[in-house]
Amino acid sequence: MALPVWLVSLVQPVLVPLCFIVAWAVMGLTFWHLVVTVRDGVNQATVMHKIPCAECCYFTNDYRLKCPIHPKIALSEAAIDCTDFEDSGLR
Repeated sequence: MALPVWLVSLVQPVLVPLCFIVAWAVMGLTFWHLVVTVRDGVNQATVMHKIPCAECCYFTNDYRLKCPIHPKIALSEAAIDCTDFEDSGLR
């Protein structure tokens, strides 16, 4: 059953701008979500690059025992200020 022409002509002046605004709002929110995701990823990567375990002389590079001194905090954010860190000089 087709809509009457007068009903379509009555709704169209409201519906076209509304759809335009909704479409651009969806595009804007998608772009904003991408920006926030990239920003959070960069912040997380910055924190992870502060973990000094890979350059420590006690780091074993073995998945079973990464650090014999602090095995529970090895390669975690808790190891950022490790008091037993000694540079291995590999860099």
